[in-house]
Amino acid sequence: MKFIKNWSLLLAAIGLLMAACSKEVVETETFGDIDGIVLDGETLEGVSGVNITTSPASNSILTSEDGTFLLENVPTGNYTIQTRKRGYDNRSVSVAVREDRTASATIVIDETEDDTTASSDDLEAEITNWFNTTSGDSSFVEVDYRFQNMSNASDITEYEVYFEILTDGETYYFEVAGEDLRSGQSRSGDFRKYIRQATASDVLITDIWISQD
Repeated sequence: MKFIKNWSLLLAAIGLLMAACSKEVVETETFGDIDGIVLDGETLEGVSGVNITTSPASNSILTSEDGTFLLENVPTGNYTIQTRKRGYDNRSVSVAVREDRTASATIVIDETEDDTTASSDDLEAEITNWFNTTSGDSSFVEVDYRFQNMSNASDITEYEVYFEILTDGETYYFEVAGEDLRSGQSRSGDFRKYIRQATASDVLITDIWISQD
């Protein structure tokens, strides 16, 4: 009788285990596409070479000659599409990507004053590219820059370039300092700035300080 009782308990345990396993559902990731066009706000013509990124991050591409773009095989969900192009303001629109469907977006951007390049005396500083990234629950902005000593005669012994990072909620600041930039010499670099869980909407150069021979 004891054997039968133990065997019954074993069968009951196996049954519970099989029931639990049957409830497990293997979730497969689904995908859709995003297409769109970026238009000049004055002429309503397509703008080429606009950098297109999304938040959450997917692919990063440039618009074609007629201003169109296509992001393929994007995981389904809600996205913010962001545009960046030198000489134009940054814009963003929201889209919902559904399985096996194409979400469309039309984005109109306006020309603006160029705040990605600044100069002070003989140093010219330029933001060559920037984009948002995420790592876990944290957000960052990645910035590429280029500095050049525009003087034909004077070397720059020290310099400091000040950056301003704009988000919807806060403004962040970053400083790049260096030494020994000779006449006509250029120097490229990059930095990564933690911006909590925000998304950068623009990156500007606000000031430059230099010391020369």
